[in-house]
Amino acid sequence: MSQKHPTSSHSGLDNNAESKQSQTSQSQTNHSQTSRNTTQASETNQPSKEGTGILSTLQTILGAMFGVQSEQQRQKDFEKGSPVQFIIGGIIFVVVFILTILYFVNSALENAGVS
Repeated sequence: MSQKHPTSSHSGLDNNAESKQSQTSQSQTNHSQTSRNTTQASETNQPSKEGTGILSTLQTILGAMFGVQSEQQRQKDFEKGSPVQFIIGGIIFVVVFILTILYFVNSALENAGVS
C-alpha cells in the first residue's frame, strides 16, 4: 500500500495557502487602486459653481422656447446657472419675438394695402 509522505502533503497546503494569501493581497491592492482612481475621477468631474456663459444661456433659452433642450444641458443649467439670468433672458427673448412678429404682420398688411 502506498502511503503519502506527510511533509509533501503539508507543503502542498502551504503553497495553496500562500497562493490564496497572494491573491487576496492582489485583490485588495487592485480594489484600493480602483477606489483611489474613482476618487480622483470624481474630484475631477465635479461641476464648478462658476455659472453659465452668455452663449450657453442663449442656447438654453432658445432650446426651452422651442422645446428641444437636452437632458444634459438641463442638468448643467440647474447645477451652474442662476434663475435670474434665465428669467431675464426669457423675458427679453419673448419681447423681441413679439416685436418681430408685429413687424412682419404690419409689413404684410402694408404691402396688401390694408392699413
